[in-house]
Amino acid sequence: MLPGWQEADGAHIAALHVDLAPGWKTYWRAPGEGGIPPLFDWSGSENLKSVGFIWPAPEVFDNSGYRTIGYKGGMTLPMRLVPIDPSKPITIRGQVDMGVCEEICMPVTLPFSAALPMNGPRDPAIAAAMASRPFTRAEAKVQDVDCDIEPTDRGLALNAVVDMPPTGVIENAVVEVRNPRIWVDPAVNQRDGNKLHISADLSSISGGAMMVDRSAITLTVLGSDYAVEIQGCD
Repeated sequence: MLPGWQEADGAHIAALHVDLAPGWKTYWRAPGEGGIPPLFDWSGSENLKSVGFIWPAPEVFDNSGYRTIGYKGGMTLPMRLVPIDPSKPITIRGQVDMGVCEEICMPVTLPFSAALPMNGPRDPAIAAAMASRPFTRAEAKVQDVDCDIEPTDRGLALNAVVDMPPTGVIENAVVEVRNPRIWVDPAVNQRDGNKLHISADLSSISGGAMMVDRSAITLTVLGSDYAVEIQGCD
């Protein structure tokens, strides 16, 4: 755990740093087919109100027709920790469950513990990881996002048209709905000039009815030149 520094508003910037053996990889928050996203347990922490993650742009891996998304060789995952009392330091204790993969993928559990210094210096490794996050909608010059959601015999079909410049020769789109009870199939994308068409099927894990909050939909475009993250689907 990289202890990081305290911001002017009292929040603390720290990071989980994971080194992996050559050829091994771990996964992004939306890991793709067969991947395991990191899951954190903060239950032993002190003076900790909330945690927000700043995800660096991941890579897309194709293995025998299956697409997974993550980081090769390791990752530095910055996080913004909000204290209950900004005048006191935060102590974090807990564990992270995550998947690691070479030829065979396996889950691992890593315990962590750190007292975060209130006057720590800025860490270049954390700053570099924060700088590698996907561009925002404004930074990527996204002009418009139009989403249609229609019922199907399996659930719902989401079709989005994003007006934005190409992010590289190769582009992969990811759709997230921020609802663990909804399964999102791998997205399919196709470009027509400055219009990127993204489609994905949504289904309820329980098999029942479901409701999708458009403001909670995240569209991420992972291009060979840069990545873009779009919050909300109009």
